[in-house]
Amino acid sequence: MGTLRTVALVVLTISAFTFIALFGRLPAFRKTPVAWLHRALWVYFPNGLAVVDNCLFGGKVVRCWNRSGSYILKENHPLVLIFFTSLLVIGEGIFVPAAWPRLSSIHRFWVPAAITLPYFLLYKCVVTKSFITAENHEEEMRRYPYDRVLFHPGHQCSTCKFLKPARSKHCSFCQACVSRQDHHCVWLMNCVGANNCVYFISLLVSLSVMLIYGSYLGHSLLSEMLKRIVPPEIQESMQGWTAWINTWGVVVSADPKIGAVFLLMLMTAPLAISFLAYHTYLIWAGMTTNESAKWSDWKDDVEDGFVFKTRRSLIFSSPLAMDPHDQLWPVHTDQILVTDEDPPTEGCLLASNSNCIARRPESDVPPDPRWKRLHTMRDVDNIYDMGFWYNLRDVVGLSVRRAKDISSI
Repeated sequence: MGTLRTVALVVLTISAFTFIALFGRLPAFRKTPVAWLHRALWVYFPNGLAVVDNCLFGGKVVRCWNRSGSYILKENHPLVLIFFTSLLVIGEGIFVPAAWPRLSSIHRFWVPAAITLPYFLLYKCVVTKSFITAENHEEEMRRYPYDRVLFHPGHQCSTCKFLKPARSKHCSFCQACVSRQDHHCVWLMNCVGANNCVYFISLLVSLSVMLIYGSYLGHSLLSEMLKRIVPPEIQESMQGWTAWINTWGVVVSADPKIGAVFLLMLMTAPLAISFLAYHTYLIWAGMTTNESAKWSDWKDDVEDGFVFKTRRSLIFSSPLAMDPHDQLWPVHTDQILVTDEDPPTEGCLLASNSNCIARRPESDVPPDPRWKRLHTMRDVDNIYDMGFWYNLRDVVGLSVRRAKDISSI
């Protein structure tokens, strides 16, 4: 019982810490205990240590940490990737040799495939870059149209010194603009973008399958051990959670290699599955992790009543010329969104980014009836949401424009 409790608590603590540290800033966890724990981990706790260090050691510990922490937190280093790979290698190195003699022929066929595929996909995620360079910049400018809500034409990257394509973002870790940037993944030492997103999703699928499959095998082998060391009459007499946990604690102690890795897989599987579910939701919604944070800011403004919408055709006498490449994009919108505390009035001018008022006339000018205050995000168009299947085709690298043309024939 003591061994089982110790292993379970250690694995559970590591899993919870990893989840909070990496995913606590996701918009989905705003105003939840997960977000508070993330702030406590990255803000409150370091600030508290700084106060204590300043009182006791004159700030020497913090200065030392800043020198090493600058590398750990701000540099694109391989430490987390090495930890992740080592965890896979050590766990499989313990589990597979111990389980192999007790596996059936069918499992001996599937186990090598299940443990090999994540390494291949991990390699592809790491080496495949989605960087925007001078050579591919023109092509990347044609990849997506500007929605004029999250992404606007004419913005230049202050570091790379070229116009930013729609859905791109400059990554301070990779020191490059990334096409369709989703997020910088410290596990991969690389950004997840247009070219490796399909490998990243496949990696999440393969890890989830491997952990579920491994948990199933571990449970099956431990159940066989249970039948050998615990008589059937005792198993039938077990009642209550305490007796059940004590019995399985004996089983894990009797087969520690299988038991320890089984508990590790059982407790980390929800982490991989949750991350896979979140990215499946992003595909369904037609957005990236980067864009979900931007849409979350818009949602806050909409809920506060600070967003107004109208149609471009009502504001401009002559519509803006559409790029010929954008005409092939399957989704278009005529919306204009602005953020302001009060309704736009007649004669207001739109700023260059189309999301705020550049000049407000006198207060006695009546509100412009063409503008409507938004109360729900359902009234906001996302041109990158083409429906789940077209979104999925876009993620895996198939041309949505070409697919749309072919489907219409």
